[in-house]
Amino acid sequence: MLEPSRTKTILSMQSQVVGARVGNSVAAFAMERLGVRVFQLPTTLLGRRPDHGPPGGGPIPAETLSSLIDGLADDGVFEEIDAVLTGYIGDAEQVPVILDMVERIKAAKPAAVLVCDPVLGDEGKSYVSESITDAVLNGLVPHADWLTPNAYELGLLAGREIDGLQTARDAARRIGKPVVVSSIRTAVGIGNLYSAPKVEWFCETARLPRAPKGTGDLLSSLFVARRVRGEAPAVALEAATGAVYDVIVRSLAAESDDLALPAAQSVLEEPVTRPLARPLEM
Repeated sequence: MLEPSRTKTILSMQSQVVGARVGNSVAAFAMERLGVRVFQLPTTLLGRRPDHGPPGGGPIPAETLSSLIDGLADDGVFEEIDAVLTGYIGDAEQVPVILDMVERIKAAKPAAVLVCDPVLGDEGKSYVSESITDAVLNGLVPHADWLTPNAYELGLLAGREIDGLQTARDAARRIGKPVVVSSIRTAVGIGNLYSAPKVEWFCETARLPRAPKGTGDLLSSLFVARRVRGEAPAVALEAATGAVYDVIVRSLAAESDDLALPAAQSVLEEPVTRPLARPLEM
């Protein structure tokens, strides 16, 4: 970790969508609101969300991505990066480039961590190609220090369906490294699990009728930013879970198709909802 007087820095590698609050448009805003410096490196550039129709744009070619990374490295900032957060991957060929970059960053700063949010699908449906799924599961995931999958993505990692808290716990334990699993349905609500060797925490909120796209990106970025700032896992989980819930409530109230981040930005730092993270017996 950097000394307390120095600003924490996260390199965020995610999609960049001009007309939507997803990927880096969510992550960078949220993490900077928490006082973390963010380097934004896009894996794909789109005009709009693909679920709205042909989005325009496309993945950043691996050669271009490598050149962007070299430009950043030439500024001598690798030793200042506390964490690399990867989200949506635009092309399987990007993964070797990312892993090479992480190796260079860790050489400059051994304490830096790689956090992989394996953005592969949700609610039983994949929304990336098989080649990208394979590159993430067999390329990024094994090298990640922390993982932040949703329940569906955890199922892909574990090779089994996740149908509740117990199956999520079993699957996360087998991974053997810190994992934050989102979107775990329970009888009364929906929750997020933090699982690491020797400790597990579960944080739950009421289930809302729907949620705008980008909530997984928001949860991952808030949790990682708080951990990089030095907060304990349970504290970071509570604050991130509560903030995401508050943002969704405000977005639904505004009848927004996107996360209403500018209007709801105050709850990113100080969530109104603060669900209790309860420890689970190992």
